[in-house]
Amino acid sequence: MYRLFFKSIYSRLFPFVLIVICLAASITMLLSIERVKDGTKESFSQSISGVDTIIGPRGSALELVLYSVFHVGNPTNNITYKTFEDISKIKEVDWIVPIALGDSYKGYRVIATNTDYFKKIKHSGNKEISLSKGSFQLGTNNVVIGSELAKKLNLKINQEIFITHGQNDKIGNSHDDYGFQVSGILKTTGTPIDKALFISLEGYELVHLGWKSGRKLFSIKDFDIASIPKENLKSSTITAAFVGLKSKITTFKFTKKIRDYKEEPISAVIPGIALAELWSIIGIVDKGFDFLSWLIIVISLIAMITLIMTSLESRKREMMIYRANGASPVDLSKMVILEAALIGLVSIFISLSILAVFNYFAADYLNNVFGVSTQFNLITPDEALTLLTIFMIALISSFIPAIIIYRKNLNQSLS
Repeated sequence: MYRLFFKSIYSRLFPFVLIVICLAASITMLLSIERVKDGTKESFSQSISGVDTIIGPRGSALELVLYSVFHVGNPTNNITYKTFEDISKIKEVDWIVPIALGDSYKGYRVIATNTDYFKKIKHSGNKEISLSKGSFQLGTNNVVIGSELAKKLNLKINQEIFITHGQNDKIGNSHDDYGFQVSGILKTTGTPIDKALFISLEGYELVHLGWKSGRKLFSIKDFDIASIPKENLKSSTITAAFVGLKSKITTFKFTKKIRDYKEEPISAVIPGIALAELWSIIGIVDKGFDFLSWLIIVISLIAMITLIMTSLESRKREMMIYRANGASPVDLSKMVILEAALIGLVSIFISLSILAVFNYFAADYLNNVFGVSTQFNLITPDEALTLLTIFMIALISSFIPAIIIYRKNLNQSLS
């Protein structure tokens, strides 16, 4: 019987292969979307790693994460540098990195900080920020730039740039009286770091010496920068600070101390919690992709059943030969179910093979270019459950043509 079954498949090889390809492509798309979604979610939650809390002015936790980590939106307030120094003295604090925001370069965010930013801030799990070219030097006139920004704007080492006051490149907003020299270009991280420029806090204060209330009062172009006292370049305020604690166990104890700080209203945000909340808001898009993937699979399964049912009429002679050789109506029904099972198994095998090859060769590219973290897994428990569901649906769907062929042959036997 099985020899005849495979010969029957061989005689209808072309439509059989088409259905297998169609179903395999649908399964591959579904699993690919799931893997990319999981990788994106993981990378999203690891846009900033190694940071236990983010300190900023009291307000929305999501807003603080958006402008400090993803460089989206603008801060509504700052915190004083004295507050920053007080926080750094709390016994639970291992390290603390300040950032000041407010300027931009051709639409890209300028982040004023110190070199500890490159040493302490991690990405994509526990990867360090590293250089593609140059150095991490952040003097008063140095700028370190992200890889995407360098590529799009064709910036080179030692090239001079002039940043803009605020986020608009309007006339009169440019800090054109003091230029920054590119000292380093970062390697691709797949995070917002790739689209940022980093200057020192002293450099940030220097370009704002002639500014007040968002307006330039005088130019520092002819100033002797070396003669400016260092205390005049000390920041009076910062936008936020990234904090690493000596022990993660003390996180909630530390955040309580921040809430109870009496000098000014500040808050401490735990990045993991805020990012999970943010993902729950934007992750709804994934449901739409899941729906489309399952819809395509359902269409493929309908096409499979349609192929089997339409072939029944053309296989009358084949069925008569089977019956003449002693096959019962049950045996013929089994052959139909077996054909659907074979289509499902072959499709699943092909889709897993495609995914394995793609994942093996494209994992590094996805991580470096898009920041999507993927690991080489032949199959995960969730994927196994999904594939089992698809296989069972295909098997159950084949009962329709199986019942039809059983009843038809049973009636012919009775007659």
